[in-house]
Amino acid sequence: MNELARMVTDEIDEALARARIAILPLGSTEQHGRHLTYDTDFAIADSFARRLAADLGHAAVLCPGLPYGLSEHHLPFAGTLTLRPATLLGVLRDVAESLAAAGLRRILVVNGHGGNVDAVRLAGRELRRDHGVIMAHVMWATLAGDLIQDLMGSERYGHACEGETSVAMALAPQVVRADRIGPPDPALPVLPHAAPPAPRVDLPLVYDALSAGGALGDARLAGQELGEKIVATAYGRALEFARAFAAEAEA
Repeated sequence: MNELARMVTDEIDEALARARIAILPLGSTEQHGRHLTYDTDFAIADSFARRLAADLGHAAVLCPGLPYGLSEHHLPFAGTLTLRPATLLGVLRDVAESLAAAGLRRILVVNGHGGNVDAVRLAGRELRRDHGVIMAHVMWATLAGDLIQDLMGSERYGHACEGETSVAMALAPQVVRADRIGPPDPALPVLPHAAPPAPRVDLPLVYDALSAGGALGDARLAGQELGEKIVATAYGRALEFARAFAAEAEA
């Protein structure tokens, strides 16, 4: 694996000469209910990204990840750390421009936090228009969204739920405090058509208005086997895309 932060200059020169894409893990530092640690999103994204980098071999360079994201909707829970949208956009642009200066003009963001999606999409549009840099973006929950919908046992899910907890068990078990998993808090009322997991109305929601404990779904239904099933689908699709993305850069 070509891990940029772990190489010296000569090694990096050689790696960059062969690489076709850069992989950038992106997460958050935010509350995940009573049973997942605050680094859950980043830990999942980093593990996923490392698998991709290992399988892509010389075609990819793994960049140091970003453990902060857009988490203002979790600020009512102490310890949540968030960036402003302009800050995240600026960091993504700066990293992309630095990679482009080194000859890598294709970047694959491996995202672990749904709150980052809008910013990454916007950064990708700006980078392509202004710099000719192609920034693609994958997230496990989107990649396996069809499967997740069929497997979830809760009506409202999507954060520290049985799905995310299961994926954490499979990819980053160190973030799971299994002894703290308990019954879910009652779902709090939300305006019509605005509740997760698939709202039809775009309404900014703060998590203490969704759940007193900050989690959705029923983590008691989580398990490593369920997580492996979700990861297998998400990862298979991500790897298929990443290989084609890298091959297109070589053409």
